[in-house]
Amino acid sequence: MKNFKTIIKSTLFIITYFSYSYAVVSTPTPATTNIVNQMSSSMSHSVVNSSNVINNSQNVTSNLINSTNLKQDIKENAEKLDLKVDEGALSALSNSSSSDSKEIAKAMEKMTDNIEEKDHDYVMTLDQDVVVYDSGWFTLERVETGSNGLTYNKPSTSDVFADAVQEGRGKVYVNFNKKEMSADMYTRITLKGASQVQHEWNTGTAGITSLPVVASTVRGLKSDGNTDFDEFVDVNSSMQISPTELAANYTCDTGCKSKQELMDWYNHDTNNPDADKRLFFYGKFTTVDASGSTGNGQIIIEGAHDLEAGTGTMAPLGGKSQTQVYIESIERLEGSATIVGKALE
Repeated sequence: MKNFKTIIKSTLFIITYFSYSYAVVSTPTPATTNIVNQMSSSMSHSVVNSSNVINNSQNVTSNLINSTNLKQDIKENAEKLDLKVDEGALSALSNSSSSDSKEIAKAMEKMTDNIEEKDHDYVMTLDQDVVVYDSGWFTLERVETGSNGLTYNKPSTSDVFADAVQEGRGKVYVNFNKKEMSADMYTRITLKGASQVQHEWNTGTAGITSLPVVASTVRGLKSDGNTDFDEFVDVNSSMQISPTELAANYTCDTGCKSKQELMDWYNHDTNNPDADKRLFFYGKFTTVDASGSTGNGQIIIEGAHDLEAGTGTMAPLGGKSQTQVYIESIERLEGSATIVGKALE
């Protein structure tokens, strides 16, 4: 899901390839619909056993998290599957007993990806052993304070996103037997003064190393519906890491974007000729219960609107750096959901 964070340079989910990251993992070329056509019609499955796949649930997340036996159950299933136990993720998961989407998002922020890189040419087989977690379409809301605790441009003033329903969706495919996962990501976004644009891509495949599974992905969404690498070094849930500092970008002799170019990519100011009106996408996924039959998903989308970006090196306003002014213009959408896994049909 950086595309999963396995880091490939050549992305409520979340993997990176050999110089980027699989946060749900991103392949050099987005997978085609042929991958989806590989899905088997068989209803058999093997998360750990068939009784572990839940098809319907109301408050399954909070019920499972509140269980005093959760930690022990996860450890036992990790041993059965020959996987490690991620104590950090398990602690964050166990300490969150709320089913509120905002509280879920905050808990997920504390979890670090625990998947591993696979060869970028490897394509996951979608067969009867795969469990699919489909969030369905869910609404992304403007926020002033993100789940990461950072501040964003107020929802009352929007220069990036239109006053319209903004939506995201994730379909995460997990094969616990083969210890691998992949995801299809979708968005329906309407920019200010424009029509709705849909994006769709596959993250590529990542290996599962621990339970609970934690995976994230990042992507750059173009205004024409295509997607591209985001060019940030690490999988972060935001373009900013503090009120005065943007996330680190790649630096190299050729083929890499400067920080200024990245700022232009995600800038939506119509008076700036360098503004490319892309959106920064971040998705994250984690399994919630011991069996792996339930998951939480999170989607975050950001864009900036800064007239001053790229106009020079002098501080444009009140002694603030151009980077700080740019960061203060960032608008952020967030959404999260509980997802019940089921056998792939």
